[in-house]
Amino acid sequence: MNNFQKDFDELLNEILTDYRNQFPEADTSQGSLIFIRSACLASAVWGLYHYQEWISKQIFPDSADTEALEHHVWVRGLSRTYNETDSSLLARLLEYIRRPPAGGNQYDYVKWAKAIDNVAAAYCYPLAQGLGTVDVVIVANEANTDSEVPSSHTTLTGTVTSTGELKLIDTAATFVTSEAQKGDRVTNTPAGTEAKIISVDSETQLTLDTDIFTQTGEAYEIPSLITEVKDYIDDQRPVTASVVRVLAPEIFSQAVTMTVTGDSADKTQIAADIEAYMEGLIPGQTLYTSQLTAIAIQNGADNATVAAPAADVTCTDYQMIRPGAIDVS
Repeated sequence: MNNFQKDFDELLNEILTDYRNQFPEADTSQGSLIFIRSACLASAVWGLYHYQEWISKQIFPDSADTEALEHHVWVRGLSRTYNETDSSLLARLLEYIRRPPAGGNQYDYVKWAKAIDNVAAAYCYPLAQGLGTVDVVIVANEANTDSEVPSSHTTLTGTVTSTGELKLIDTAATFVTSEAQKGDRVTNTPAGTEAKIISVDSETQLTLDTDIFTQTGEAYEIPSLITEVKDYIDDQRPVTASVVRVLAPEIFSQAVTMTVTGDSADKTQIAADIEAYMEGLIPGQTLYTSQLTAIAIQNGADNATVAAPAADVTCTDYQMIRPGAIDVS
């Protein structure tokens, strides 16, 4: 047993055993003075054991509590991104420890991209456009942005024409068609204050998570997620990288039509699992029809015939397959 996991009864028994070994005639029964003193000592030692157990967990980032984990991250110059979970933060920290910065290799570009709020995943393609070039494809955090595809507009600018609590209102704006996106960062330029977009209400109005506009005429900037990542990478990358592109993945929609046999086939679950499988594909990953058949069999089908797609579906490194209509009959 781990020495940090001894319980109270075990500790009490060990102390009483020591007393009996040294003083065989002593009264160690429950209620005796020796028993009471031993119980008090066992309680104190139990607390020390558990405190040592807690300390031992905080030493290592993969077992640390939230506060200690954030300290491990801070020591290495990293920080938690917007609404980032502990598991995601730990994964970034372990990646940093296992693959420390190395002067701009492909893993560094992924680290740099994922250091920006609302980047869920990043993929680096060295020499994509020739010598000295790098392409980085980023996927947005859908939970924060309502879309896996990051906003890709250039920086939107304008001035506030009306005020409202937690609002950015600009009658000259075109927020919808300009692709302003939930999760994008908004800056009150003269004040230097920042907020996140909670929703795009209309062409002329945004709802923010922080009230940063208090009067008309205040200027604002809204960089896209693509722009934020590009600016950060440009500030970190080696000067020898002559061209660095940050790109959104192109969504490759693929319908699935399948016929299954077997009285135990759960067609609803088959369709749900196929959708989940396709939602998990990363840019450049192939959709295998054999995997679709395997999903059907795992859900009770005796056999499955995939009519669409007719063959494995491949895509480029810049494309990401996502489910279209899923029909399981």
